[in-house]
Amino acid sequence: MRRGSWQGPTIAEIAAEAGVSTATVDRVVNGRGGVAPDKAQAVLAALERRQGPTVPEAAPSIRLGFACDSGQTFTATLIQALERVAAEDPGLGLEFFTQPTAEVDPPDFAEHISSMLARCDGLLLVAREHFAINRAVQAGVATGKPVVCLTTDLPGSGRTAYVGMDQERAGSTAAWLMGRLTGGRPGRIVLVASAPYRCQEEREIGFRRVLRTEFPTLSVEESIHSSDDPDTAHATMHQILAAGPPPLGVYNTAGGNVGIARAIAEAGMTGAVAFIGHELNENSARLLEEGGMDAVLSHDVAAELRKAVAIIRGRLAGEPVPEEAPARPLIVTKYNR
Repeated sequence: MRRGSWQGPTIAEIAAEAGVSTATVDRVVNGRGGVAPDKAQAVLAALERRQGPTVPEAAPSIRLGFACDSGQTFTATLIQALERVAAEDPGLGLEFFTQPTAEVDPPDFAEHISSMLARCDGLLLVAREHFAINRAVQAGVATGKPVVCLTTDLPGSGRTAYVGMDQERAGSTAAWLMGRLTGGRPGRIVLVASAPYRCQEEREIGFRRVLRTEFPTLSVEESIHSSDDPDTAHATMHQILAAGPPPLGVYNTAGGNVGIARAIAEAGMTGAVAFIGHELNENSARLLEEGGMDAVLSHDVAAELRKAVAIIRGRLAGEPVPEEAPARPLIVTKYNR
């Protein structure tokens, strides 16, 4: 899809002047991304020297559905970021359907996916693994409607692309942090999950692998299920803390960080129990600042949404899906939030 144009210098001439490849010039001019900022700036500077500023063509109007099965805090974070992305893109229209984790009936959610794909040009999707959801995505993609999975992948669905963090690497990072925070002491770690999301399963795989190989004195207690709900997470963690010796740490692969931190604080164990979770938002930032959490594994939500929208626009224009690896997790503490 062409996003900008010029008359006069060829791509080869611009590439030679900017000191980059012709492929890099092509990606910059056509807005496909995947170019280092310094190289993109060199291309734009060469263009301006040759002919003056380029004027981007307006992107064609499209309407995208956004279907999200997640905790309320993460859903709100995604919607806010998506609305900012839409404000930057006048040709982007949005339709929303969201449900809290505990309220999702997968076959019903799958019907909403099918309905949105019938009305929209493509779909941005956050959803758990379920055969009905996979089937709805597969049917939509077969009709030419691109579907991009965000944060948690559905590789068995035939989705167009996954845009998000490398979740196994995130879990491995959390395990390394946990091992360092607990100082090599033997003890147990409580693992929190919420529903059959692939991202949480991959985080758990990475977490257990690193604990097993690098910190064998730490044992993982069976996962507790929070439904991405702070009150449920609080009640369950309260029971665990009241039932026996406190764990050395808690790793939350899901939502509900506020509830877990509240239970730890009520037990008088803030600072004594290492607490690592996911997703930087207003709640987790406050917990980091106050000492209720030690570290958060996060990612650039707005950048991922821009990339997802670009992929859908590209597919609608007949472009191939770019081959890009999942993003590395960002480690956030109270000092760099």
